[in-house]
Amino acid sequence: MSEPEKPESPLYKERVLPNFGTFAAIFALLPSIAIISEPFDIRIGLAIGVVAVIAIWTLLILRAPKIELSQLELKVGRVAILRNLIGEAEVISKEGIFLERGPKLDPGAHKVFQGSVKTAIKISISDPEDPTPYWLISTRKPDKLAELLNKS
Repeated sequence: MSEPEKPESPLYKERVLPNFGTFAAIFALLPSIAIISEPFDIRIGLAIGVVAVIAIWTLLILRAPKIELSQLELKVGRVAILRNLIGEAEVISKEGIFLERGPKLDPGAHKVFQGSVKTAIKISISDPEDPTPYWLISTRKPDKLAELLNKS
C-alpha cells in the first residue's frame, strides 16, 4: 500500500492584508452609526455599529488576496499558473505603482490589487496561447517574491 501524496510545501506565502489605516477608517463607522441612531436608541446604534465594524473587518481579512509560490505553480487568489509559463518578474516600486495601475496598465493583464499596499510585482507570461500579457500583483515583499520567481 503506497502513501498518499503530500502536497508540496510552498516556497513563499503571503496574505496581502490592508494596512492599519484601512481598519481604523472602518472603525469610524461605529460612532457614526451610534450618532445616527441616537434619536431612537443609542444602545441599538452602538450594537449595530459594533456588528457592522466587526463584519467589515472580517470581510477585509477573509477577502485579502493570498499569494502562494511552489516549485510547480504560482497561485494568487483563486487563479494559478504553472511556473514554466512564467517569464521575468519585475519589482514595481512605490514611485512606479501609480503608472503601472493607471496609464501603463494593459487591459488584458491579470490584476490583483490591494489598494493600501504601495508595492507590487509584474510577472510576464510566456505562454503563447495565453492572451494575458502579464500579472500585476500587490505584495508587501516584492523583492523576495521576484527573487524566487526569477531564480528558476
